[in-house]
Amino acid sequence: MEQQEITLGQVTYQVSRVYAGTRPASELVAERLVKRLAENPPFDEGHTKVV
Repeated sequence: MEQQEITLGQVTYQVSRVYAGTRPASELVAERLVKRLAENPPFDEGHTKVV
């Protein structure tokens, strides 16, 4: 079991997980956040047409 706090900007994530693998939790969380942002960009991102 691994417990870790990860701070990204002004947000702190508390991660507790049980897993089998060699990658650290911080790497897995960062990968998941990048994937989520790629799937759901912020509202104003990607809108190049301005009225």
